[in-house]
Amino acid sequence: MISIAIPTVLSLLIKEERPIPLDLIEKTCLKVCGIIPNVDSSDLFIAVKGILENPKNIVDAVTTARKYLPKNTSVTILEIEEAIDKIITTSDYAGLSRNLINRYIQENYNIQMDSFRIIEANDPSRRRPWINEVKANIKWNFWNRYRDYLGGEKNFSDIVLNQLDRLTDRTLDGLFNPTENFVLSKYGLVVGQVQSGKTSNYTGLICKAADAGYKLIIVLAGIHNNLRSQTQLRLDEGFLGFDTQHQRAFEQDGIKIGVGKFSQNSIAHSLTSSLNNGDFSAGAANSLGINFNTNETIVAVVKKQKNVLPRLLAWLTANADTLTDGKKAIVSKSLLLIDDEADNASINTNPEKDGTTKINQCIKDILRLFHKSGYVGYTATPFANIFIPIEEYELFPRDFIINIPAPSNYIGPDKVFGTNLLENEDESDIVLPIVNRIDDYTTLIPNRHKKDDTLPDAIPESLRAAIKCFIITCAVRRLRGQTTNHNSMLVHVSRYINWQRAIKELVENNFDFYRRGIEMKIPSVLDELRKVFEEDHEYSYEYQSEIFTETYKSFKTVSQTILNTNSDIDSQVQVHEWANVLLHLHEAATRIQVKEINGGSGDALNYYDNPNGISVIAIGGDKLSRGLTLEGLSVSYYLRASRMYDTLMQMGRWFGYRQGYVDLCRLFTSRELNEWFCHITLASEELRTEFDYMADVAGSTPEQYALRVRSHPGVLQISASNKIRRAVYVDISWSGRLVETYQLKKDKDSVDINLNTTIQFIKSIQTAPTPEYSQSSYVWKENVGVELVKMFLRNFRVPESLKKVNPNFIIDFISVCQKNGELQNWSVALMSKKDAKVNYEGIAGFNIGCYERSDAKERQDSLTYFIKKNHIISPKDEFIDLSNEIKNAALQRTIEFHKKNDETYKNDFPSGEIVRREFRNANNPLLLIYFLDPKGAFGENSNSEPIVGFAISFPKSNSNPTVKFAINKQLLSLFESDDEIENENNDDED
Repeated sequence: MISIAIPTVLSLLIKEERPIPLDLIEKTCLKVCGIIPNVDSSDLFIAVKGILENPKNIVDAVTTARKYLPKNTSVTILEIEEAIDKIITTSDYAGLSRNLINRYIQENYNIQMDSFRIIEANDPSRRRPWINEVKANIKWNFWNRYRDYLGGEKNFSDIVLNQLDRLTDRTLDGLFNPTENFVLSKYGLVVGQVQSGKTSNYTGLICKAADAGYKLIIVLAGIHNNLRSQTQLRLDEGFLGFDTQHQRAFEQDGIKIGVGKFSQNSIAHSLTSSLNNGDFSAGAANSLGINFNTNETIVAVVKKQKNVLPRLLAWLTANADTLTDGKKAIVSKSLLLIDDEADNASINTNPEKDGTTKINQCIKDILRLFHKSGYVGYTATPFANIFIPIEEYELFPRDFIINIPAPSNYIGPDKVFGTNLLENEDESDIVLPIVNRIDDYTTLIPNRHKKDDTLPDAIPESLRAAIKCFIITCAVRRLRGQTTNHNSMLVHVSRYINWQRAIKELVENNFDFYRRGIEMKIPSVLDELRKVFEEDHEYSYEYQSEIFTETYKSFKTVSQTILNTNSDIDSQVQVHEWANVLLHLHEAATRIQVKEINGGSGDALNYYDNPNGISVIAIGGDKLSRGLTLEGLSVSYYLRASRMYDTLMQMGRWFGYRQGYVDLCRLFTSRELNEWFCHITLASEELRTEFDYMADVAGSTPEQYALRVRSHPGVLQISASNKIRRAVYVDISWSGRLVETYQLKKDKDSVDINLNTTIQFIKSIQTAPTPEYSQSSYVWKENVGVELVKMFLRNFRVPESLKKVNPNFIIDFISVCQKNGELQNWSVALMSKKDAKVNYEGIAGFNIGCYERSDAKERQDSLTYFIKKNHIISPKDEFIDLSNEIKNAALQRTIEFHKKNDETYKNDFPSGEIVRREFRNANNPLLLIYFLDPKGAFGENSNSEPIVGFAISFPKSNSNPTVKFAINKQLLSLFESDDEIENENNDDED
């Protein structure tokens, strides 16, 4: 317990003048020991005294210890212990917790990361590998100091650094050698997760590009000043090595920052600065006195705005050469153009008859001005990019698409909302218990409210709860010794500035009530906070004429749950006592500020200027919703409705890295939005899985992947209509896909109809189950006619929300395949669970064991049965009709697939994707039918008949059939409006 007591004592002494009197240290130690049991005050006094006399913290100790570890992707526990032995007895680190240092280091080396995958053009005139030939002759000065900076200053693990090294090499190899003479433009796309470190990735690419000979680098950094400024600062630290805010550098008596503290041997120039108004202007660029033809690299970080890019284009044109044909071109410099958030603003959103948007045209004109140019887009939501026309000079990534997997310590959609397919439901669930479904806001902040609607005069109780959670989070982080870390809370409920201003005033008044109550030690206020910290409670509300009951989980419950199910996710997760948290409440609350972040406010998030940490409640809209990193984001209150996959996912600022406080994070959002995020998460994971497969199939190209995405059933809700308006049709295909009814109707009529439909279908099969495949379940191997299956699907009812399992669309697809001689002979598996608690004998001759599938309680309602984890099947079910020979061959192919990418495959069954694509006959799909225990949907007192669901394993088609939908009829109607930006409300930043 001494590791808990030490930061508590230090935080209480932080304001005292140095040197701190020994009697005050002793008195404080005694006070803390009176609260934290089993801590010896003498040992605590010695430890704290040692730290105060030698003020090195745990992070410093970890960084130092890592220098004694081998530069491998993995180290042994013995090697870690020996490294700690070498530092723990030194005067710098005396008194620090050996166990805590050990946990930090092990956590760093326990990070796992899959290999990235790449799909690229196979045209030999464009694909010119070059890095391996020249790598030994390049001095990697920019890159080496950046790697040293990430490892030494940012504490990146060697696993992540090695992956970044390989990734940036491969990305650069997909471009071109900038020292050769030719005329060429190349286009690529790098896809990562939201808030997963894309900036670090393209900073690494910029460093290597500069080392290799790219002399001009342009970074397009969003549409708002705050993101552009943040990106510039990141490049100041990671690439330039100096502070482009020269006045600040002068005042702080030092211009060197970031990599500049590691080496000054690499020189580059910046045409822009990290000032809020430091975007590109010709006057500022010319006043720098930089010779455009210098042999040193020049960088510019600019917004994607129609009044900025033309200025940059005009300046570049003025510095271009005039060719013999009178055209302007830049011949001597190779351009690398990095497009951050490449799906936002860069896409041509105009109808075809209206030509291109100004931003899109400017980007293309800048690229065409250079004889040698490379365009690399970065995004977490590439859906709109895939709909860019595949034509010369368009921004479609025709040369390569790279998919970057996030490391295991990344808190992404799968950990927040869940998609994992588990063999047994009782296995540990990776989903973190941090989401709170709310619906008490609708009278104050109506969904889809308008700018001029009546502004709220109070905040919902759920927002009050979120504010209390944030105060407690700040206090607990101080208790854990995180006294100089940033803390942020996001409030995103409206895109309108006048609404944001009203909400800010209400939040500020509410927060001040709690701050004053803490300062004055008002019992009722402190008790409110205590209840939030340590008491679970149920709350009910009415939504769409139905009463819902939710459970608020206290901090103690959430921390304990994560310790029980995800203990490896964060070494600092622990269950605290209220008495210890209480000691830090006042200090935490007094540091919190409430800020309004939009174009009409003077507030800003100045994390860099506050090295000792700031705590902020940020109220805003689009400025907070894309690209911008909110440092130390722990509590999010998000109500912004959107049905666009990419818009919603980008607004998920709560994804990212949360080491040290993952159990303190909270998301408050509506039931509707929670449901949409579940859809997005599943669709995104499916597309990533398909990408990984296609990356390892010879001949797969960006164009082929684009066609695959466009045919994905989930595409009907993927992106804003104006971003894909130029595509005339969407071709939907279920070829090679697994279809599951992970949502089912549970009204009595639908339950009865689906059950009767299934009974009639089984009775209509004229043959007996195939003996060699019948164990507990009943399998008909390749002898069920397609018309019977179509009749079954035609009569089966599924919820409207399950659009990609629309039986009518699937029937259309099957009919198209029939014409090509495919999907004629079906295998059918009537699944039956061994030793089931509930059995169904309503079909003569069949005793069917009902499966238990838990309801996702956070999404439950009276009409729809939402199956937990979004899967009705268990992984092995999909292979029930295959012979052992085929299963073994598929398993071996799966192992080889992963080995090719230096990954270890741990399952004893093959990949479903590989089986569908390579081993299942195109004429023989599999229909799996499940009878589900009704208690999963209705609870213990259910007297319902079983609920029936199904899954279909479609083989890969040899003819690539699709069902065609006209976008203007089928797609655009799903969206209420085009992609909106806050600038519509006079949020003009220039």
